[in-house]
Order: sequence, then C-alpha cells, then structure tokens
Amino acid sequence: MTPQKKRTRRAALEQAAAAPTKRWLGKAVLLTGVQSAWIKSLLTVWGECVRDDTAPKKTRTHTCWHANRCMRWSNTALEKLTAALDQARREGFHGQQALKRAHAILWPAPARNLIDEAIADDDAEFIEQCVLATFDSNDPVYVIGVSYYTTRKKISDLTRDIQHIAPWLTPDEARRRVRWCVEIFRAKVYLTVYKSMEEE
Repeated sequence: MTPQKKRTRRAALEQAAAAPTKRWLGKAVLLTGVQSAWIKSLLTVWGECVRDDTAPKKTRTHTCWHANRCMRWSNTALEKLTAALDQARREGFHGQQALKRAHAILWPAPARNLIDEAIADDDAEFIEQCVLATFDSNDPVYVIGVSYYTTRKKISDLTRDIQHIAPWLTPDEARRRVRWCVEIFRAKVYLTVYKSMEEE
C-alpha cells in the first residue's frame, strides 16, 4: 500500500470512528432479505475477482511443499513425485520452475467452466463500475466496504483497525461502526445496480 493510500485509509477510519450515528455516515435504504442476499452474492463475486484468488492455493517451496513436509511419504507417493519431476525436466523446466511444474502435475488447479468464469467476470466488471460511480474514494463507507469484500478482513479485523485509531471506543462501539459502513455500502451499491439495470 502506498503512503497516500495509507493516509486515505487512516483518514477514512478516523471519520468512521467519529461517527455518532449511522445516519451521519450516509443515508441508506433498508434492504429486504432477498435484496440483501442478492447484493451480497454479487459483491462477493466482485471481491473474489478483484482479489484474484478464487482457485485454492497450495504452498510450494524447495522443501517439497510444507503441507507434506511432516508426513511420512509412502513409496507410491515418492514414485509419483519423482515421475512428476522427471516429466517437468523433460518438458524443459529446471530448479524452482521444475518444482512448480511438478506441483501442477500432481495437484492441477480445478478447471472452471468457461461460461461461469465469463459470467463472473461480467458481473464483477458491472459491480466495479457501480461501486466507482456510487462512492468517492475518501468516503469511509467505501474504504471499509472495499476492505471487507476485496481482502480477507472480517468484521473483527476491521473493528481492531478502528480501535487502533480510536482506542477510546469499546469493541462493541467499533464493531457497530464497521457494521454501519458495510450495511450502507451494500444498500448504496444495490440502489446503483438496480437503477443501472432499469436503464438497460
């Protein structure tokens, strides 16, 4: 994160911490259960595409992948590893690249349906446009909402961030402010998405 982004984030968290009421952060409509679930699912897809880690990650290093380091390797497993490394070397890979290729041979990434992937990318691009059209980049609702959906931060992590900036807030007060921001973020994005879909 650049120093300017850090300053913007800190200022946004300070504003969120100083919010006396939910309305002070912004006006938002109350969403029904179906509306809330729908926008949550779209925002989750958007967050995963922006974060770009929808495929499960497996560790790989020179110690033959930490996940398997402490296990006792069977003869069959060692034979498979040796065969995968030999295949990688025959394909022209050496050193760390050979280990990565052997990892891909042993544990191939799950194939995603191309149509599903294209739909997810379209949804993510549409949501991205709606989010950018709805918020200013300095808005605390935007900063906390984006952090919630595009990083692995949970409500509790964001609560700690606010408490770090405003230690006079109790955990419940800080959590309440984070929830306000996430709820307003969802509601405002929902309204923008709804209006954009009506215009099409």
